[in-house]
Amino acid sequence: MQSGVRLFKIDTRLPKISKQEFAALLGFAPVNNCKRDNLYFSRPVAINLIKLGAPLTLLYACDIGMHTVAMMVAGSFSTEELAAFGFATTLLISTVIALFALLGAIIPITANLKGAGDLASELSSLLRSALFVALLLSIMAVVALKLLELLLPVISTSPDISSLVEQYLRILIWIIPLELLAFTVIAISNGAGRTFWPAAINVIAFLTMLLAIWLFVYGNGGFVAMGSAGIAYSFLAAILAKCLLSVLLLFQSDFQSITFASLTRSHDMPYFRRIFRVGLPIGFNEGSLYLYVALLVVFVASMGAEQLAAHNVAHNVLFLSHVFSLGFMGATSILVGQTWGAGDMAGMKSVRRTSTQVMLLASSPMLLAFLFLGEEIAAAYSIDGAAETIWLQICYCLLFLKLLDDVTLAGQGFLVGIEQTRTVFLGRVAGLWLVAMPIGYLLSWQYNVLGYWIGLAMGTALTLLWFVRAASIYLAQHNPGLVVKG
Repeated sequence: MQSGVRLFKIDTRLPKISKQEFAALLGFAPVNNCKRDNLYFSRPVAINLIKLGAPLTLLYACDIGMHTVAMMVAGSFSTEELAAFGFATTLLISTVIALFALLGAIIPITANLKGAGDLASELSSLLRSALFVALLLSIMAVVALKLLELLLPVISTSPDISSLVEQYLRILIWIIPLELLAFTVIAISNGAGRTFWPAAINVIAFLTMLLAIWLFVYGNGGFVAMGSAGIAYSFLAAILAKCLLSVLLLFQSDFQSITFASLTRSHDMPYFRRIFRVGLPIGFNEGSLYLYVALLVVFVASMGAEQLAAHNVAHNVLFLSHVFSLGFMGATSILVGQTWGAGDMAGMKSVRRTSTQVMLLASSPMLLAFLFLGEEIAAAYSIDGAAETIWLQICYCLLFLKLLDDVTLAGQGFLVGIEQTRTVFLGRVAGLWLVAMPIGYLLSWQYNVLGYWIGLAMGTALTLLWFVRAASIYLAQHNPGLVVKG
């Protein structure tokens, strides 16, 4: 029998949050008379977070590494080919990022089933539903990319770049179905708490791409040198390797209940709606974030080359610094999902507090880098003069922004774990579009690009308060011993 789906309403209004409540989130103060063991740092929970989070961090690092290596190789040929490949991957990522985020709903759903002890009995139904969703999303992505391919002459003013982008997209478009299929199985494995082997598969995929570049791009090992076109084929080879290896994840002990007969004897997809209910807000959240970033670049570009260069460096550094944060956010959602499925409120509170402190500990090297190594980072990106001065101003803002955002990501992991993704979407949208963008625009009249980063920090602070309040209300509603003072 399928386990019942828990549907809880969260009040996302933002009344005044007490100092005791916010301090309790960080593990520094108790809320009323709840037991200390449930609210303060838990060493076993921290160890579990690291065991889950470290492989997830490696997984994200490999994904970023593949894109970075591809851009570096494209740049070694010509500026036009670098611009074309960057254009092609931007179109690809912008089209599919929301779809992958939607499919990421499989992770908390799987974690919930495992915590409730229903994973073995429901795994075939979940996998069947997830594969159908992946197929549906693949069709949508391929159609969207084909339409973009037809619009290339309108989007790009350079015929040469349009021709290269079209060449890349015709190869890269086949990555999407393979990647979504692999992601489906990997997400179920991660949700079950089996994060090591998915990370190992990503490492192998990354190494496969490096080997393919050596063979196809540069013509080693008896292969004909394909030039920059070989980069796209190298990407395809890496994703194909990931897709094939992901099937092996089904042989893990948690997946022994899956057989070909169990997958095919029924056409029911009981988790289809639940995947969309949990995943759609996550997808919209990613789409909203990418729209904000794109619009911000348009505004900053009008300020001059130095402002845009400093902004691009700041954005890239912040993006890279989030590798650890995203890994531990995923680990938080897995542990919270498992404890939620088990009905363990004490465990949920323990994960909530501990994950915040582990997140800050993991981020401390980057926080110190922003504080002490601003000039060295500028040198690494080869910026100097006015652009370096602007970057150093932004750098101190990044320190405060990352501190806020890491605590926010811990809160987001908690809310995703209990499948309250609508709250995540509303909190992020409010922070970005009601605070960050309008305040950043107003401040930019006096502080130029720095004003937008100050606005983003203020918007993140609102999102943090939103998440803290939503999680605290949820815990209070489902645990009479925990009282939230508003």
